[in-house]
Amino acid sequence: MDQKCLTSNGNEQGFSLLELLIGMTVTLVIMGIASTLVATSFNVRNREQSRTDSIADVQRALNIMSREIAIGGYGFNSADNGLVIGDCDNSTIRVRSNLNRYSAGSTTIESDGEDVKYLVDSTNDQNYLVRHDRLAVAGNQSTVLANRIDSLTITYWSEANTELNVIADPTQVANAVGVRIRVTADLAAVGTPGAPGYHGPTTVELTSDVTFRNKSQTLLTY
Repeated sequence: MDQKCLTSNGNEQGFSLLELLIGMTVTLVIMGIASTLVATSFNVRNREQSRTDSIADVQRALNIMSREIAIGGYGFNSADNGLVIGDCDNSTIRVRSNLNRYSAGSTTIESDGEDVKYLVDSTNDQNYLVRHDRLAVAGNQSTVLANRIDSLTITYWSEANTELNVIADPTQVANAVGVRIRVTADLAAVGTPGAPGYHGPTTVELTSDVTFRNKSQTLLTY
């Protein structure tokens, strides 16, 4: 039987040690850049998702507040904004209305949704925007409208478009023709300081201007 000798081609050579080291270094650099981009994109996504959820949460709360505050004084015998003197300040507002006055002929405020108060409740180092309905069924009087908020600020405006100092004189709330509601929400930091894609804490602010529809000045205007 013939035997053939296997010989190696001198042109077929493997990688040298230096080439392997260079290749591994380039690969590690590329992997490092890729991991940094991935970490950054995940942090951005988490940040934007948290921002969107927070804004949507506060926006829903502002819509509810604006609607119920705007109809304050509805069903009253005389034009009124429905604000309760002594229970309204720069961080709390209580408004009353007789929603059943013309549908059920009720002459008293006695149904749910007719005496509502908005305030911030702080529990376990977290602030909640709360709607308290004094006439609602027991156990369902307080509802959390938004969580993770930082503050609730209410400014009362006169017919002359000047700010009313309701702290110095609580009776001034009766003269308010509108309010400005400002809610700030804190967004926690995403990632670790110094790490790729880190985003520090920020604050989101939403504002709603509300005009009392049943105030005499508003009725005369419209």
